[in-house]
Amino acid sequence: MKSAIELKNESKDIIQRGKNILAAVRISMTTVVLFLITLGSIATASGQVNFTQPIDGTECSNQFFKALLEKDAKAISNLVTNDFTVAGFQGRTINGQMLTQAIFDGYIVVDSGMLSGTNTRTYRDVTVVSGLWEVQAKIENNRFHGELSYLSVCVKSGGQWKVVAVQLSPVQ
Repeated sequence: MKSAIELKNESKDIIQRGKNILAAVRISMTTVVLFLITLGSIATASGQVNFTQPIDGTECSNQFFKALLEKDAKAISNLVTNDFTVAGFQGRTINGQMLTQAIFDGYIVVDSGMLSGTNTRTYRDVTVVSGLWEVQAKIENNRFHGELSYLSVCVKSGGQWKVVAVQLSPVQ
């Protein structure tokens, strides 16, 4: 039979091992929590900072249509000039601020879209891009699914490519 002193020492050893295990678990849990917080921050930051400056007029036009598809009002705002205009089906025009707000508010929702037949003409700091856009979208609760002919004009201003105008016409 063990003496009271031996039992007391064993109890201290067991308690100390338990404290060591708890400390290790706390460190591990803290590490896991910090890792998850960091991972979440990186994911959030990458979702917010996914805009890269286009390298030419064609990429600028393509990024514009991609931003429409992704409902990314911030990217649209970064891509268009201050005097941007888009002309729609009946010839009505809206400016960049109105387009950005309409996307942000969900008045314009592009469900799917595929560009094809792209033709690019570049004249120094001006690029004209035309082609077809097979699109499914909702504009103020009116559904549209069909092929549009598009024409976008991009300019290089201040070292950055921006979209200055877009024309969309239904293909009959």
